[in-house]
Amino acid sequence: MTAVRAGTTGDLATDWPTVTPIGTVTGTEKCVRGHIPQKLNTGAGSAYGGFVKSARLADSDPFWLSITS
Repeated sequence: MTAVRAGTTGDLATDWPTVTPIGTVTGTEKCVRGHIPQKLNTGAGSAYGGFVKSARLADSDPFWLSITS
């Protein structure tokens, strides 16, 4: 998988809205490696870390994550 850049607005969700497969995906793969730009990965990781802190989650706490567009 690789991220597809659509713009340069400075808003990560707007600038990198999709990913696309590299090669043929069968759906039976145990693992898929993603090629994501560092800035996009850092932004997503920071948002996730902020969520974990604000929800006061501890190791192994279950939670449901729903992403809407």
